[in-house]
Amino acid sequence: MLKVNKKSEPEEFTKYKKKNKVVNWKDFTSESEIKKLLKEALLEEQENSCCPYCETEINLNDSQIEHIKPKDKFPELLIDYENLIICCLESKRCGNSKANKWNELFINPVIENPEAYFKYDIKTGKIIPIFKEKEKFERAEYTINLLNLNDNRLCEIRKRYIFEFLSYSNNNKNSLSDYPIKFPSLRRYLEGAVAN
Repeated sequence: MLKVNKKSEPEEFTKYKKKNKVVNWKDFTSESEIKKLLKEALLEEQENSCCPYCETEINLNDSQIEHIKPKDKFPELLIDYENLIICCLESKRCGNSKANKWNELFINPVIENPEAYFKYDIKTGKIIPIFKEKEKFERAEYTINLLNLNDNRLCEIRKRYIFEFLSYSNNNKNSLSDYPIKFPSLRRYLEGAVAN
């Protein structure tokens, strides 16, 4: 998972909200121009144009606007810019897996740095909690399970990236910056492992 460093709400979105009373998400998303503008702004905030949950690369066409706190449980946050990110469309993970489930245990990538909670098992490609202590472990486990971040397909992609990165680093210790950045937090984790 990646930290999302929010920028100022786009001026056009602020104006739109003042002019239009948004009470229904479907009505809002039917406004294609403002939806496109919002998606562009959200994507720009996210490291390497990655889904903040699973870290796969996304673009405007293969992504969706995600309410971190679900809109049906927090209707007052329906168009709160701080509650919006853009995530992948994968049907069994990330925003689609989370759906309208919510618990305060969830690690909010806008408020907290998820990398402070997770590390990787380089043999399996799984994302795992750093901490063994109760609350931090519980939060990490809850978030991993809610977003289905250890989906088999995702773990296989991560394993392949780990193998390729480690092979490359063994032969090119001084030029790791040349290696493509995918899965940014995994990449940082592997760089730390290689350095030690």
